[in-house]
Amino acid sequence: MQESKLIKNIGDLPSKSRQRFKVYVNSPYFNQHEKTIELLDYIYKYLDTNPKKLTRELVFKKLYPKEPYSEQLLFNTMSSLKKLLHSFLAQQRYEEQDFKEDLFLLEATYYNNQFDLLKNRAKQLERKISNHPHQDAEHYYTQFRYLNIMAYYKNQHEDRNEADLLQQLNDKLDRYFILEKLRHCCQLTAHEILSNSQFDYSFLDELIAYYLSNKERFEEDISIHLYYTILMSLREDDNPSYYQDLKLLLQEHIHRFSPHEQRDLYSYANNYCVRQINKGQPNFQKELFELYQEGLSNELIFTNGLLNEWNYKNITVLGCILQEFEWTEFFLETYKERLPEKPRENSYNYNMAHLNYSKQRYNEALDHLLLVRFSDVTYHLNYNNLLLATYYALGDTEALMSLIDTFRIYVIRNRKMTNTRKKQYTNFLRFAKKLTLLKQLPRSYGGPSKEEKFAQLYLQIKQSTNIVNRYWLENTCRDEAGAELERLMAIENAENPQG
Repeated sequence: MQESKLIKNIGDLPSKSRQRFKVYVNSPYFNQHEKTIELLDYIYKYLDTNPKKLTRELVFKKLYPKEPYSEQLLFNTMSSLKKLLHSFLAQQRYEEQDFKEDLFLLEATYYNNQFDLLKNRAKQLERKISNHPHQDAEHYYTQFRYLNIMAYYKNQHEDRNEADLLQQLNDKLDRYFILEKLRHCCQLTAHEILSNSQFDYSFLDELIAYYLSNKERFEEDISIHLYYTILMSLREDDNPSYYQDLKLLLQEHIHRFSPHEQRDLYSYANNYCVRQINKGQPNFQKELFELYQEGLSNELIFTNGLLNEWNYKNITVLGCILQEFEWTEFFLETYKERLPEKPRENSYNYNMAHLNYSKQRYNEALDHLLLVRFSDVTYHLNYNNLLLATYYALGDTEALMSLIDTFRIYVIRNRKMTNTRKKQYTNFLRFAKKLTLLKQLPRSYGGPSKEEKFAQLYLQIKQSTNIVNRYWLENTCRDEAGAELERLMAIENAENPQG
């Protein structure tokens, strides 16, 4: 029984929700079955302290001490508790959402013909809607639900010739639909870009044409304009004007959205910068860095008060690329305690190693790397990448060659990596080995110089596909080749003129 979905789902509840669930189960309005209450008490008693006590036989004996063991009777009790858990979770969600109680109350008064109460509660709900700070899809949907009740009430019970509320109802429905269509198409387009797939957007082009030809009608609808801008930044990726408009809209109107939606909106701006960086537009590194800094200052980058370890790493990498070393060190120390507890030390030491490597403090980088423990494949790969670069910078050829060999074996044997990913890493290690061996060659006389060989290797890397850590390989070759690379590339350009 300790492996049952019921036990797992109860165990997944936060401590506060567990206490509320106990109150819920003990409420005679929701539950009058005593054995269900006893089952929950027994589960709570041993769930965290001694889960081995949660076997079917022991649970049944506790609940029905005088009965012969009946699996069906136990399952019936468990089923009763499971139904209560499901209704409790739905009730929690209901209580968390603005306006839901008000709307259901309004509907209840309408269908029960309690029209005095309906009109009284309608005035209060109208004030709450007008004072609500968020202009999101839920805002439009609430207005639609409210008008849906009031329009038909007035039309049927007050003035059949009055259609003003019906017109407003239709307008709010239009706005809700347009906003939701744009919002979901943004998600679908982002997924299409990521997965290189194609989806059916139905009449999206017609909707965009309608919006553009009726923009004055939606002048006050910031959320519709915002999602239209996001969608166009995705569809016309090479037109930076949409990104600039998006950034301005976020700066001026982000407060109009819930914290959850604010994070989603900023992620679109972040991902636009990432796409441009991946296309070879380095000026967007500064843009992305500033977006991350803004996300830290307004807390949008945090989830339930915690900073994701990969955002912690991305911010560090950008800070190092931009040589914002002092700020990056401050960031690493200041936000360490905002990381989840489990990966905290690993994440801190890996990123401190990255910072020290970027500052050319290679021995300090090694000290931090020695403290990193492999929690998953990603950490193992990142660790080896950084260790390899550090050994190269220190000129420790023996350690470097040994690492390249063990790293290659790890990649080949790893069952959690796709074949494509393995190919990318084996290609990287092949070039890293060539780089290392070339570095150790004595300066040649009469043949190609070391600088020429590094320049030729650079061109090989540049022309290769399916390779990770290209940035490090190319930069290292460029540094080693020096002016020779410029000379060789000038020759190639002269021999292969464009156009």
